[in-house]
Amino acid sequence: MKTQTHVLLIGYSNIARKRLINYFIKKKVKFSVASKSYKDRIKYAFKQYKSYEKALKDSKANIIYISLPNSLHYIWAKKALKHGFHVLVDKPICDKLSNSIELVNLAKKKNRLISEAIFFNYHKQIKKSLEITGGKKNISKINVNFTIPKPQKGSILLSKKLKGGVIMDMGPYAASIHRIFFNTEIIKKKFYVKLNKKKLPIEMYLKIYYKNKIYNGTFKFGGNYKNQITIFSKKYKIKINRAFSPPENNDLYLDIYKKNLTNQKIIKKDNCFGNYFNKILNSINKKNYLQFYNQILSDHKFRNYIINQ
Repeated sequence: MKTQTHVLLIGYSNIARKRLINYFIKKKVKFSVASKSYKDRIKYAFKQYKSYEKALKDSKANIIYISLPNSLHYIWAKKALKHGFHVLVDKPICDKLSNSIELVNLAKKKNRLISEAIFFNYHKQIKKSLEITGGKKNISKINVNFTIPKPQKGSILLSKKLKGGVIMDMGPYAASIHRIFFNTEIIKKKFYVKLNKKKLPIEMYLKIYYKNKIYNGTFKFGGNYKNQITIFSKKYKIKINRAFSPPENNDLYLDIYKKNLTNQKIIKKDNCFGNYFNKILNSINKKNYLQFYNQILSDHKFRNYIINQ
């Protein structure tokens, strides 16, 4: 017999408000919220808590979603697992690889799922792009540019104490590109990072060489907004224009170039978080967690590899 899904949100971030809760309300998923900073009544929430500890102790939820500043991910993921919950964590799951390994081992011991919540790749534009190219084997190069305007003063993205910076915020995206489109042996790398006055990384550039393949990545705070993945294969060049934050209520377009011809492929509106969450529920029902364990470890190992000179 399936247990009714009940999600407890630890933290009330922008992504929790704008994407997660809207989906839960639309799909009638039972949810509660624990927030120390947000005092107002949250519409449709089953229960609200002011204490994370009390929420973990008292809640009858079966899934915890941790949506706190980066510096708090590890400690609260660990506590949630010890309480016996399945755990989803905003990216990055941890700043240290040793902590990610510890969480995965604890999840295995408790027979619980743990996942780093990266879900842009669950949008069907990614699957369609791979179908058009004929799969990973036909990809020769990928260029990525994820640039956001300079964060406002006081933003957690620029807080060293809260583990901000471009490597922590966008590094998981950089790692996921390797896993989704290449996932093969790296021959060599080039990596450059620019620091601000507080010695916090705000720009990251990488060039990864595989056998007959190249991955160029630009990830930065400050500049005109760009959110693109450009895929080169033997026959096609495909540009994904809303790669990492695809809107859920709009159709999207793939720009497809073949020799001297250009056309657009319409991708009907899709909810990448909803697709990811359904995958999570299916894996919990089948008690099949290995994919998510492996993703955490492989992505974090890639992050470590690129930043270690």
